[in-house]
Amino acid sequence: MASELKRQFDTDGFCVIENVIPADKIDDVRKQVVQVQSEHAADSEEEMKKTRSRGHRIGNKGVGNLRQVINHTQSFAPYLADRRIMDLAEDLFGSYVRISCTDCVINYPGNDRGYWHADWPFNQTNASHVVAPYPDVTMHLSTIWMLTSFTAENGGTLAIPGSHRSARNPSGGDMEEVDRDAPYPTEMHVTGPAGSVFVGDSRLWHSVATNLSDAPRVAMIVRYAPWWLNLNPTMIGTPEHTQMVVETGGKNYEMELIRPDVYEKLPDNVKPLYRYCVG
Repeated sequence: MASELKRQFDTDGFCVIENVIPADKIDDVRKQVVQVQSEHAADSEEEMKKTRSRGHRIGNKGVGNLRQVINHTQSFAPYLADRRIMDLAEDLFGSYVRISCTDCVINYPGNDRGYWHADWPFNQTNASHVVAPYPDVTMHLSTIWMLTSFTAENGGTLAIPGSHRSARNPSGGDMEEVDRDAPYPTEMHVTGPAGSVFVGDSRLWHSVATNLSDAPRVAMIVRYAPWWLNLNPTMIGTPEHTQMVVETGGKNYEMELIRPDVYEKLPDNVKPLYRYCVG
């Protein structure tokens, strides 16, 4: 199984691992994530408005989110160090893997389609990003946790298999041969049953898909980073974030620190993933 996942990851730039969150636990996890996102929706929208007012393209109409959702519910924490995910991450990065993002995202019916991009540090709209052309090296893993089943109808994330091998991506709008807002000939929906986890190379071209169903599509975004990747530009208050984001008026993925009381309650095998960012 492990070798097949690695083969798929190397070839397509992603793989899907099923049953990471057990079937008898998924409903409770989803309900708790939806509840805390709803409770903090106003704060999230206010942050989006501030960023948009500076002229940046961020977020999609009809998509709700909450950064560092683990500060608000730890219902999913026991599964973050699933051995299949960690084996893949450690095969790519070695020991001392860290989690660099734990956000929830809810695509409501009729949400807007997104634009083709790669995730930080390869998204060229971010104030801090790796300058293209990129070396052919996996530097960051982006995972999408399916708290509801992902289908083509309900907006399973759009991805372009093999695009992680490209030395560039369309996020900056400077690839004249690619319309970053238009369908791509080889695009596909990422699908899987609730409890599954999509694991992708952060260079992979992907896009928010429109939810054509009548129910929200609920997910979490969890990213795994090697110890050697500098995450300081994403952390408010660090010199790199001040210099690269605040002083330039730019936009960036911004990570909230883990509260000490939350950290202390995490499973022992999950604590090392967050140890570096306890507030």
